[in-house]
Amino acid sequence: MMSDEVRGLYSKYTVIKESTGEVLDDCFVLRPAKDEHARAALLAYARSCEFDNPVLHAELLAWLNYIAQ
Repeated sequence: MMSDEVRGLYSKYTVIKESTGEVLDDCFVLRPAKDEHARAALLAYARSCEFDNPVLHAELLAWLNYIAQ
């Protein structure tokens, strides 16, 4: 079996919408506490939503700062 680092994109997690119990197929799970690339992606996302959603922007930056400690 190939390691996760060389497998590319594949289904690893099942994401369930909390409010309905529906399984979602169009998701990509990031684990920033374990993956430097996930942290970079979240930082880019935070920067991208800074003006459209400043609360999410601030919360993502706070989470990334917490992880970095």
